Amino acid sequence: MPSFHSSFVVRAPLEDVRAFHQGDAAKAFGALAPPGSSVTFEQPMRVMQEGSLLKFTLWIGACVPVRWVAAHSEVGPTGFVDTMVEGPAKSWSHRHRFIEQGPDQTVVEDSIAYEYDTGVRGAFARALFNTLSLRALFWWRGFATRR
Repeated sequence: MPSFHSSFVVRAPLEDVRAFHQGDAAKAFGALAPPGSSVTFEQPMRVMQEGSLLKFTLWIGACVPVRWVAAHSEVGPTGFVDTMVEGPAKSWSHRHRFIEQGPDQTVVEDSIAYEYDTGVRGAFARALFNTLSLRALFWWRGFATRR
C-alpha cells in the first residue's frame, strides 16, 4: 500500500493549530485549497468531533469534480485521522499530528496510507493523487498554514 508523509513547522501555539484544523471545515479548506481548486460542501462540519462526517466536492481546475466523504476518528488535542468512506481511491487514511515545539511553534505532520482501485477509477485516482501531486499539495498546505 502506498504511503505519503509530510511535515512542516508553524510559528503558532499548538492550540491555535489544532483549532484551525479541527474547527470550521469551510474556513480551513478555503485557506488550504491550492490555487485553481475550490471545495463545495454537501455536509459541512463546523467543529470536528469523534465520528464526524464531512461530505465535499473538490473542484480541480474549477471543472473536474472529485467527490469525497471523510469520517473523523482519534480526534484529540494533538491531531486526528480522516478516513475516506467514499471517494476516488480504493482506500485512504490520513493521520494529522500536531507536535508542540515550544510555546509558539508547532510541527504539523501528515501521514497518508492509500490504495488505488483498478480500471478507470484507479487511473483517475493515480492521475490526481500520485507522489508528485501530493508533494505539491502539501507544500502548498504548509505555505498556506504558515501565512
